[in-house]
Amino acid sequence: MLLSIVAVIIVLSPIVIVHEFGHFIACRLTGIGVKEFSFGFGKILWHKKSAKGTDFQLRAIPFGGFVEPKGQMFVDDDAKEPPQADEFAAKKWYAKFFMVVNGALFNYLLAAVIFSVLIYIKGMPQTDPARLAPVVGEAVQGYPAQKAGLQAGDTITTVDGAPVANWKELTEALQKRQGDLPLTVLRGGQTLSFTAAAADFAEDKPTLLGVAVQAQFHPVSPWAAAGLGVYQCWYWTKFSLQSLWQSVTHKKAPDLAGPIGIVNIIHKSVHRSLLDFVFLIAMLSLAVGMFNLFPIPILDGGYALVYLWEGLTGKLPSSKAILRAANVGFYILMILVLYASYADIKRIFFKPKAAAVQTRADAPEAAAPAQEGK
Repeated sequence: MLLSIVAVIIVLSPIVIVHEFGHFIACRLTGIGVKEFSFGFGKILWHKKSAKGTDFQLRAIPFGGFVEPKGQMFVDDDAKEPPQADEFAAKKWYAKFFMVVNGALFNYLLAAVIFSVLIYIKGMPQTDPARLAPVVGEAVQGYPAQKAGLQAGDTITTVDGAPVANWKELTEALQKRQGDLPLTVLRGGQTLSFTAAAADFAEDKPTLLGVAVQAQFHPVSPWAAAGLGVYQCWYWTKFSLQSLWQSVTHKKAPDLAGPIGIVNIIHKSVHRSLLDFVFLIAMLSLAVGMFNLFPIPILDGGYALVYLWEGLTGKLPSSKAILRAANVGFYILMILVLYASYADIKRIFFKPKAAAVQTRADAPEAAAPAQEGK
């Protein structure tokens, strides 16, 4: 339990701090004063004021943090006193737009860096069947290979008497199957023979042996890893938005993970491998960045729309209109949190075998789609 609590802090705190640091950097670049930059919430344990007037704070509850720009975010044109030059409301629309979106951009940056480092350390999954050794990653339960006796880690050397050196040749050999299928495999230095019975092959899939490819990796340069890390961000964002859109267009409830689900995912990840755990940090950072850019009032994306409107029309909506929109956005968020929490409880406690999210640092699908079972 203690390990899981520490894991939640380790995962969520950097993600939020990086997000807030993005806002802080944008303030510095655009000349917006920052009153407070806090790590955590609750009672102030330590603080120090910088020469530029920012009060850096360390608080008792180590979950996330916040940045408070100087001045109000919205000031009506008929305000009695105009904002000072270093206050948020005094800046041009593009400076304010940059400030509100830069938190999410830094979340994407963190995700891209982590993806890149993982790919550089682990290597890129090989996707060319002609270069993939015919090593069994899994013999799927109930299919001919498993019934014949094949196991994960077996290297298939011959199919029906014909030697095979890679998955391409294995697939081609399976296409020629007639009746029973003799197989020779190398297991632990021993050569073993098996026979996949013709009766075990499905009539509609006569060449489906039921073996999954074992992931194999090849090293990449730092520059290639960096490019692939950026691509991971693009892939997962596109995948998430497409899944959400399909849920909407097919009138299906979206598969969301709420606070309970996220904690459960972190709990499972910390008991797996270090790479899985780090990969999860990248995925959650990306999710936080993407979600914050949604055009919902009260989120960064909602405020970004307001400043885009200011850039197009030359004026802001009234403070009252923005406040009403923010209240609507708050209720929308509460509904989403309640729905996601309900889905978490139903998925975790009533359907324990259903996986909400599967994270695999050893074979990122974005970089290399998983090979289908043969």
